[in-house]
Amino acid sequence: TGAVMVMTSSPFRSLPITRGSWVSSVIFNDPPEPPPDDIPDLRADDKTLQKEGLTVRQKLNQHSSDAQCASCHVKIDPFGFALENYDLLGRWRDHYRTGLKVDASGKLFGKHEFTDIVGFKDAILAEEDLFAKAFIGHLLSYALGRELTLADRIATGEIAQASRAGGYRMRDVIKNIAVHPIIT
Repeated sequence: TGAVMVMTSSPFRSLPITRGSWVSSVIFNDPPEPPPDDIPDLRADDKTLQKEGLTVRQKLNQHSSDAQCASCHVKIDPFGFALENYDLLGRWRDHYRTGLKVDASGKLFGKHEFTDIVGFKDAILAEEDLFAKAFIGHLLSYALGRELTLADRIATGEIAQASRAGGYRMRDVIKNIAVHPIIT
């Protein structure tokens, strides 16, 4: 939604790393590790990018080519780059204010390549089990009123497995949470 785009942007531009971290954390229940203390300042305004002739993606790719940074960025950057067609207010754009074309392509989970938001959606849908398990984890955390422990994560997998045959229908998921021994 537009609110997520605003929340994951600066007052001046979209922030693909912040957006990617948000999707990884909130949608897939898999927050990235905190960045090391010694990372360089990645903030760049449109004027700096225009002077350098770079897009936000190109600037970030320079940073994430460092081996120390690449392991996290390979996980979060595709989520953020997929949303780059949405500006800092959530409006669609094909070009940045600098005139350079937005590149919203990427590769999710190391295997699903996409070139645009439709392909991104298809890549997420190709990982239905992963998406469902993350969603079930959020519901279970809510039902338990706390963050999940290792035992809870095992229960999440069991609930997901029990819900899979029904296509992860909401009523099946909720029933399987309610009757799981971790709740009862």
